[in-house]
Amino acid sequence: MITPPLEPLDFSKQNNASTVLPFSGQSIDFPYETALFQQCWWRHLASKFDIPVKMGDLLICNKPLVKGLIKLREARVAGWNNAWHQDFTQQRVTELEELAHTSGWDYFRLIWRNDREHLQALDALQQTGLLWLQKPAPTQYWIDLSQGFEAYLSTLSANGRKSLRKKARRSLPLNPELVPCHTDAEIDAFFTEFFPHHFAYWDEKAGGSYFHDVEEQQFIIHWAKALNQTGELLLDRLVMNGETVNMSMAIRTGDSVYWLLTLNTGRLLEATPGMVGLYMRLEHLAAQGVKRFEMGSGDYFYKVQSANRQETCQELIVCNPRSLKGRLYYQWAKRQKHQAAPVASEE
Repeated sequence: MITPPLEPLDFSKQNNASTVLPFSGQSIDFPYETALFQQCWWRHLASKFDIPVKMGDLLICNKPLVKGLIKLREARVAGWNNAWHQDFTQQRVTELEELAHTSGWDYFRLIWRNDREHLQALDALQQTGLLWLQKPAPTQYWIDLSQGFEAYLSTLSANGRKSLRKKARRSLPLNPELVPCHTDAEIDAFFTEFFPHHFAYWDEKAGGSYFHDVEEQQFIIHWAKALNQTGELLLDRLVMNGETVNMSMAIRTGDSVYWLLTLNTGRLLEATPGMVGLYMRLEHLAAQGVKRFEMGSGDYFYKVQSANRQETCQELIVCNPRSLKGRLYYQWAKRQKHQAAPVASEE
């Protein structure tokens, strides 16, 4: 059944925190595939984009190119700009095909992870007549704690294991302590301290922190408070000699933890607070029954050194053959795929 043309979104209706939005995700164990994430995203971040159409958790946004002279209609799953990866489920295939008939999108993009291949409806996509291809996306790192903390350490190289233990041992005279946040007031205080450190670090390293965007600040604070109410939030500071030296935000769902944010404050850097904090958190979480510690993508030294597992990802690109821009985008994407060289990990 083909749906009638959809009306433009009214974001004022999304600003009610109690609004329950349609959601076509298949998994409740992954934070970015939950209605809670979707609600927070629609409330705080959707208005950053020109979104004329939505269906379920799919949307179309107008993407200007060449200084606004050209606009492409990009279809996405809501929350794509924050999610590590998303699932291309059967319901999303159906909605995408319906939107091709009713709203004329040009192309669709999504990153999915290979260990969730069973959730990807690629066979159904093959039957739609839509144009599509896939290409490798950045690898994601994780730590297997299923056999306990000591067993995890044993999977590292001898030098890696020795280095982690040495850093943890050398920090002991500084009385390291993980101080968790449990209340809304503590969450507010955490981010009041966190944002300036994020600005300082990323403005120098990468030309700017995305948290300069007030909407991004509001989103992460609201999401943290909502996760705290469900008991899924892990928000803490690592304190040494009475000073905050590292800050961390993670989400626990079942026996998995997803590490969203970590940052050194610049104090006592000689004590390697980032690695010490990771060591202490892993030891504590393993004792609490956590089996997977997910670190996301990015070939950062601390991930490469500490992770004992990796998952490959794929970027799915689907183009609308009914659209001239869609057909041209498909040809461009094929050329980009063939020209792409393997990405080398940073040392």
